[in-house]
Amino acid sequence: MVGGHPLPIVKNSSLLVELATLQRGVQELRDTCTVDGIPLQEESTTDTILQALTKAVEATQSILLQLEEEHTVPLPSTTKGVGEAARKLSRISAGLKESESAMTTAADGRATIPSLLCRLVKKCKQYHYLKQQLRSWWESAQDLLPEEADAAQTGAPHGVA
Repeated sequence: MVGGHPLPIVKNSSLLVELATLQRGVQELRDTCTVDGIPLQEESTTDTILQALTKAVEATQSILLQLEEEHTVPLPSTTKGVGEAARKLSRISAGLKESESAMTTAADGRATIPSLLCRLVKKCKQYHYLKQQLRSWWESAQDLLPEEADAAQTGAPHGVA
């Protein structure tokens, strides 16, 4: 008896796509924290994820309750509500992506040879099947090192290449 029920409006909307995107965003933020984060960031990352999931539950719960109350063909306001819930989820996912970028930027800002090697080891353990991408990351990550470290590696005085 799905034909007259408003459930297909959710199934065919961007709401499910945004829920899947949010789920991937949570996993990517956790992965980034594992690889690029420091132990002190784990608690704040968990808080960020919990806040995002709480907001997502609130956004989807309200529209699902509205759909449950309407046992007939969905009203235009219901369709609009589903779209608005999808937009809220999109904004939540964007916030997770910003947190992920901030964490990586912070890790890049404290780049030293030991920290880059540590990140490389973590990335290799987690993404062992992405050898070429890891090689590219390593090559570009060395550009994050301060000039003093470059001079120490080559044995050349500072400013002489």
